[in-house]
Amino acid sequence: MQLGLSTLLYQMLQYFPWYVALVLAPMVIRILIERALGIRPEIFETRISPLPMINMSYETAFRTVTLTALYYPLFEELLFRGIPYLLFGTVGAVIGSVVWVLMHPAWQLQALSDFPLWKKIAFTVTAAFYYASSAAFYTMMWLDGDGLCAILYHTFHNGWITLADIIREVEIPTPWKRYRYVRKHPVSESYPKLFRKKKGGEKTEEREEEEMKMSFVIRKSTKSLSDEVEEAKNLFVRRKVKNE
Repeated sequence: MQLGLSTLLYQMLQYFPWYVALVLAPMVIRILIERALGIRPEIFETRISPLPMINMSYETAFRTVTLTALYYPLFEELLFRGIPYLLFGTVGAVIGSVVWVLMHPAWQLQALSDFPLWKKIAFTVTAAFYYASSAAFYTMMWLDGDGLCAILYHTFHNGWITLADIIREVEIPTPWKRYRYVRKHPVSESYPKLFRKKKGGEKTEEREEEEMKMSFVIRKSTKSLSDEVEEAKNLFVRRKVKNE
């Protein structure tokens, strides 16, 4: 068992330069291009991601990590690469990887419905480039007979990204003070197109762009954020009715 674990760790280290070249480097390039287009990761967090903007609970974080970092990598590697490779060989692994690549921009584009067509096309190209490069990395390990390494690397990659998202979302506790610092959720630099009527009744298209820097605000309340949210949900205002 110890020999098998040592061999697995050695194989993982052998593939690490490929992970940097085929996954991390393309991811950085993709982020830079999409930021230049005004497409920021926060767009997908606010519209698609299961992570709530505030008040990240333990059960929500646990579910998110379990699904994204454990279930999805195992499911995707077996469904799109492992089983096709077992049934149809190299051709099956390649076809499965192509489907896997296209599935990602297929659902991510739903968050860009307000963007112009050319930006959607540019995003599709950058996303396909990144996921195709990642697919080449994972497929390479399956073809080398190291499918377990592919699953572990996929798990590792999804895991650290998911944990980074959770750390950015949760409330930062400060038990030595009566208040807490709450991190404001960033917004996209590019807003959807707005339409405003002129005095004559004609519509003009106006695009507003604004940058909101991430900042910290001080909550002076002694109650926790979750308690205040629950308290706000239970508030009712009774309207006085005449001749009651």
